[in-house]
Amino acid sequence: MTGKMFSCFSVSVLACSILVSGCGSREAYDKKHYILNAARRGESIETETDSVLEVRRFTIDSAFAGKGLVYRMGEFEYESDFYSEFLVSPAAMITEKTRSWLAESGLFGTVLDVGSQIDPTHVIEGNIIAMYGDFRDKSSPEATIEMRVFLLKTEAGGESLPVFARKYQSSVGIESEGSDGLVRALDKCLEDILSSLEKDLSERPD
Repeated sequence: MTGKMFSCFSVSVLACSILVSGCGSREAYDKKHYILNAARRGESIETETDSVLEVRRFTIDSAFAGKGLVYRMGEFEYESDFYSEFLVSPAAMITEKTRSWLAESGLFGTVLDVGSQIDPTHVIEGNIIAMYGDFRDKSSPEATIEMRVFLLKTEAGGESLPVFARKYQSSVGIESEGSDGLVRALDKCLEDILSSLEKDLSERPD
């Protein structure tokens, strides 16, 4: 084989290798991306208030901060799904859903958008403690979300006084296999928690 023929042959083999490798990579990285759709239903509560609410970005425990869906397989064993993940971080997504839910509730005169320069009268802070699919009992898997929520009242001079602190936990059975079923159950968990939060806020002392 001449040098020229060998060079052509080498380039052809390299091109085929890249093509095959590229196809394999696309298949290997074929991910699913999800968002939670938790939305408030029903009429808004009619209130006469000039209160202004700021919903600050929630924090989340580091074990659940990634975008990948998390599966609990044993008492101490957890797995993160590389191929099934949320489109945005869980903390940002749940913060946005909480803000939208409370804006539609009518409990506050105004719920501020992100970056607003208006001074709030009340502030919501939250920490997501856990968010996973529980597969320890494979015959009855559940989705679980657990979070803490704090309501603060702001005073003149910027001082914030706690009004209440609540811990919320919801577990919902996963009715269908695969990541779709887990996300659907997580969505129901978030709806349950936000419904409870709305009820508690409607009974707040101030």
